[in-house]
Formats: sequence, structure tokens, C-alpha cells
Amino acid sequence: MNLCIDIGNSRSKLAVFSEDGELLQLITRERFSQKKLDKVLKKYPIRQAILSSVRRRNSRIERQLSSQLQHFIRLNWALPLPVKNSYATPETLGNDRVAAVIGANKLFPDSDILVIDAGTCITYDFITAKANYLGGSILAGIEMRFAALEHFTAKLPLVQRIDLDQEIGNTTFSSIQTGVQSGVVYEMQGFIAQYQKEYPELRVLITGGDADFFEKRLSSQLFKVPNLVLMGLNQILNYHVQQHTAD
Repeated sequence: MNLCIDIGNSRSKLAVFSEDGELLQLITRERFSQKKLDKVLKKYPIRQAILSSVRRRNSRIERQLSSQLQHFIRLNWALPLPVKNSYATPETLGNDRVAAVIGANKLFPDSDILVIDAGTCITYDFITAKANYLGGSILAGIEMRFAALEHFTAKLPLVQRIDLDQEIGNTTFSSIQTGVQSGVVYEMQGFIAQYQKEYPELRVLITGGDADFFEKRLSSQLFKVPNLVLMGLNQILNYHVQQHTAD
């Protein structure tokens, strides 16, 4: 069995995958928990693991996984990948972006795919039908936009996202809500349309904490995959285990 650990800016995820790629257990926490890791390692016959983190390295965790498991890797920009990476500065590329496109390519091989990760930031990443990752775009997410309006102005309030049934805001609160929420939807529609001009058979996948918000409004244009990053991490792990076995 495989263990995939994704330590992000706002939350951490531990996922256990079977040998055939089935997600057996998913644990999501705001902070990484040593106790949860120990319980997972006791519960399942984990043989290999991959760790992806945007935070400082946790040497204790890495030593534990290295000593207890047959195979352990920490995802970094220098690791070989099961797809071609044409990003000009791979050392600056986020692990979550890499993992998401690899997960997408595993789900839909031989397809041009635009992967949208809607979380703290909204990222757009494109991989061709020939498994060539080209890059994409990074924008501020919904909550970040609300926070920026409050932070960089003297009078605008901090607004929370709600379900809107109107396009025209008739108060300052609703004007901010319609501006940000409708704005990101129109923005996403524009990105998708632009990619579709060059790649008519484009598949559009969305993942991340705000995926439900966009799926509700753009369901005909995209397909939600909740654990796409973890699926990609699992694919990277399997690839490295296969390479190690072949050697």
C-alpha cells in the first residue's frame, strides 16, 4: 500500500492508496499530526510513501518514514517525473501543480487537459495529449481577493462568500460579493475559452477547496476531481518505485 502526504499552506492531507490505486482512507487536518501518522502506519501495511510539503522540512517525520518503509521519497523539483516537464524554472514550480497535472494525465491519457486548482490561489496548468506539461497561470483565490479589498482600502469591509442570486450589488457588502464571486467565474470562463480555441478537444478538471463553488456555476464546462493532487502524488510514487525496481 502507498501513503501520500500533502502538507499545504492551510491544511495537511494523509491518503492511503491500495496497490490498484483505490483511495482507502483520507485524513484532512489544519496541522500535520504525528499521532495520526502513527495510527495510519499501524492500521495499514504501508510499504512506500511520498511526502510533499510547502512548509519547512520535518526531519523527524522523514527519518521515521525512511526507516520504517521499503521506499520513501520527498517530492522536489529535481526528481524525474512520469511526464515531460517543459516549465522554464522547475525549481520554482509548486509540488501541488506538478502532482495535479500528473494525476490528470493518469485519469485521461492522450488528452489535452487544463487543470484548475481553486484554493488559496487559483492555478491553471496545462498538459498536452503527449504528456508534456507546459505551465499555466497563478491568480489570487476568492478569500484572498476579499482580504485584499479590506486590507488595501480605508473603508471597505472584509466580506465572506455567500450564495448569491443577483448580479448587481445594491450595498457595499453585496457589491464586493458580486464583484469578487462573479468576477472569478467570468475569469475562469475566459481562461477555458482561450485554451479551447487552440485545443478544441480540451478536458477541464477542477480540484481544490473552492471546487464546489465553481462546479455549481460551470458544471457544463469542467469536471470536479476532489483528490487530484493526492492521485498525482500516488502516481509519482509508483513511478519511482518502478524505476527503483527496474534498476
